[in-house]
Amino acid sequence: MASLGGSEAPDPTSVVQQTAAAQSAASAEHVEVAHSDTPATSSLTMPPVQVGGFGTLEVDTDADRDSAFGGDDSESFTTSINSTVTDYKFEHGRRYHAYQDGKYALPNDDAEINRLELQHRIWQLSLSGRLNLAPIPPTVKNVLDIGCGTGAWAIEFAEAHPDCRVIGADLSPIQPTLVPPNVEFLVDDITSSWVYTQRFDYIHSRAITVGIKDWASLVDQCWQNLAPGGWVEFQEYHMPFASDDDTMKNGPAFLRWNEGLKAATTKVGTHLDAILSMPPVLKERGFVNLGTAATKWPIGPWPRGKREKKIGELMERDLSSAVEGASLRLFTKVLGWSEEDVQKLVKDVEQDILARRMHAYIPIDFLWAQKPHNAVD
Repeated sequence: MASLGGSEAPDPTSVVQQTAAAQSAASAEHVEVAHSDTPATSSLTMPPVQVGGFGTLEVDTDADRDSAFGGDDSESFTTSINSTVTDYKFEHGRRYHAYQDGKYALPNDDAEINRLELQHRIWQLSLSGRLNLAPIPPTVKNVLDIGCGTGAWAIEFAEAHPDCRVIGADLSPIQPTLVPPNVEFLVDDITSSWVYTQRFDYIHSRAITVGIKDWASLVDQCWQNLAPGGWVEFQEYHMPFASDDDTMKNGPAFLRWNEGLKAATTKVGTHLDAILSMPPVLKERGFVNLGTAATKWPIGPWPRGKREKKIGELMERDLSSAVEGASLRLFTKVLGWSEEDVQKLVKDVEQDILARRMHAYIPIDFLWAQKPHNAVD
């Protein structure tokens, strides 16, 4: 896999230390959660999250108040990749997956791999090193990560749970080849029927919204492939981008792109805020012990707080590198723009981001639920 600046896989000791630190930290610093139905199991991988200020951003009027969060964010979280699938599609100078061509709008080339590794760092910061919010027991034996991307989450989970078998599934084979022995990566379309030979104790997903049109069907697949008592967890963004003080008008190109992206995805049947309507879908399917949490990732280091500033800095880099890949196929094929017009908009959007005149953010949502122990398929 192409990396941000290194080629070494994460140190398992550091992952365990991060997890232990997260377990002992006060969750109220960070998470706002609503639980329903019956109590969850008492033996947890992570402590129960408590009501707190997770999701609150306050504009920092003193740019020097909070120093950088620290840490080397050029570090790679995965190893280099030697892809076994070479029949990729090339459009507009970008590379796209070949398997089930067209089901996912973003590219899978080195630039996108680097961006996904950067985004993984943002998830780590946002969750203080937690790998899950669902209260899964430490005895989980089979875990599935759907839409696993670069495989970073699956690798870290496998290192933290050496007795657990972890499968990562994605349309693109962009995962490392040097991985823990309890990790396996498969090229698979999670929107088609699943054919796994075992049931899972935990199914995890992260940032798969742009590739899902039928969430009810996905929930049904999760139900069918979970063991009784198993958990499913969605860690998702929802769009469009927002601001709480009307400053997005200070980025006219960004505002136009934000609206265009929503229009294009809606036109092809993808709803970028679908995660918000999933709790009743899960309940109707029979899931219990639903839990939710929400936060906001700022675009740029404008909010107060060291963690918030660091997330904002990384999101600024993430989004600047994502705009082109997220726009080319959708704006040309769906909205009918010329490639030249799209590239002009992309450059203008990147300038709006770097100008830092907006207090924009992307909402992040977490949703988890349990299949009852007495469930009947």
